[in-house]
Amino acid sequence: MNGNEVRSILLKNLLLDEVYVSFCENNCQIIAIGHIFYNMDELERHKIIYAPLMQHILNNEIHSVSIQAFNPEEWNKKHISCNI
Repeated sequence: MNGNEVRSILLKNLLLDEVYVSFCENNCQIIAIGHIFYNMDELERHKIIYAPLMQHILNNEIHSVSIQAFNPEEWNKKHISCNI
């Protein structure tokens, strides 16, 4: 499993505006941006991201996942303040 595959799975299954994925060995880091995250807490956002990846996690194709999920307004603030 690689970053492009994870990105494709997420974009195919979720209404996201942007997705950034990086891997270090089997550890996956995801930044997801989408309007779907408005009015959701962090746990709800993580559940949404985990759902389409669960089979790959259970098959040990992905060992661990680090998720940062933002709505577009939050992402713009983060993007500007962190120079991402």
